[in-house]
Amino acid sequence: MDTYFVILLIVGITSLFASFSPIILKRFKISFTIPLLFLGAILYYLKAPLPWPDPIWNESLTIHFSELVVIISLMVAGLKIGLNYSWKEWRNPLRLLGITMPLFMVAVFLFTYYILKFDGPISLLLAAVLAPTDPALASEIQLNKKQSASSKNVGIQYNLTAEAGLNDGLAFPFIFLAIVWSKNGSLGAEQWQEWLSFYLIYKLVIGILMGIIIGFLYSYFTKKLSNDNNRKIHQAFVAISLTLISYGLAEILNSYGFLSVFFAGLFAHYHQHQKNEKTESEPSLSFIENIEKFLIIFWIIFFGGSVMAGILDFITTTSLLFCFGLVLILRPLLGYISFYKTDLTPKKKLAISFFGIRGIGSVFYLSYAIKHGNFQDANQLYSIVALVILISIILHGFTAKRMINAFDDIEKKNS
Repeated sequence: MDTYFVILLIVGITSLFASFSPIILKRFKISFTIPLLFLGAILYYLKAPLPWPDPIWNESLTIHFSELVVIISLMVAGLKIGLNYSWKEWRNPLRLLGITMPLFMVAVFLFTYYILKFDGPISLLLAAVLAPTDPALASEIQLNKKQSASSKNVGIQYNLTAEAGLNDGLAFPFIFLAIVWSKNGSLGAEQWQEWLSFYLIYKLVIGILMGIIIGFLYSYFTKKLSNDNNRKIHQAFVAISLTLISYGLAEILNSYGFLSVFFAGLFAHYHQHQKNEKTESEPSLSFIENIEKFLIIFWIIFFGGSVMAGILDFITTTSLLFCFGLVLILRPLLGYISFYKTDLTPKKKLAISFFGIRGIGSVFYLSYAIKHGNFQDANQLYSIVALVILISIILHGFTAKRMINAFDDIEKKNS
């Protein structure tokens, strides 16, 4: 039997299943990631001829595939949010970034350093890897369409989308700090100066500026072109093109491409927002969302296979408790604390805090750091990150749709 045709058959059946999954899963109110996770495990058990992890992921392949999924998800998040939100409305997601995320990192560092007995660079790496929420796996509980100034979500879905859009880029400076620490054995004045000037300030500022400029220029020129009704842009490819341009240019300039992509998405509607109008030149969300979903499908399948392949074999009892504690206690607690004295209801605070989904971004960061740094115990690190993701997929996969439906019902009753 030709392996190539078997792979084609698997891809076709899997993508067809994903196409019909909304109908099937609507009744059970679970995320599409749950059955795909089990499908991956079954395909591994049946020895389907796919490039399965053995048991740890191939670093280069994992970096590039997870990187692609994340940047596409960031563009989707940026396009949906746009420039419709005021500074006041940005305060809540910024609390998650400015309060929850740093406290989470400190807590993870202290626990892994003093309880799990990892060295400093590894403890910092785990803190940075596990800190960001995931824009891809959390897509089902984020904004489901492009927002407008007159009608926009300012509750759970908006806060989770904005948080995921920003914190992937903001975790990267600490990944690099861990890499620098691992290579030098200590952090002296020279290392701190390099980190502050280059990895923190330069890369953050240039990444954000590149995104804003690319989004603004796209909006400006397409607005000019669309004034002539005879000139119409093929919208389907715009969003994916902006993703690749903003990410590629930012990385060429040694800045943070994740932030560049998100801000390019935010500013891609700049001139339309100024006049609160819709034009023929607006980037199409449907095409890039389908690409995002297609890539996530196969990422989840391979993740399910990696669980069967033994990626969790390096977990200890203490690290097992640590992983459950992160998802069930630490993130919900710190998230709730960050919303102290905000106008959100207690139930919304709890929901936003609870759904700090970990996923593909964490895998990218870990693989990137392992490849470029000098870290020991790589297998155990992969096991810890994989277990946190697995817990998040299952726990949030069974609860997210029910939560969103419950809040939608409440808002309909109040309206």
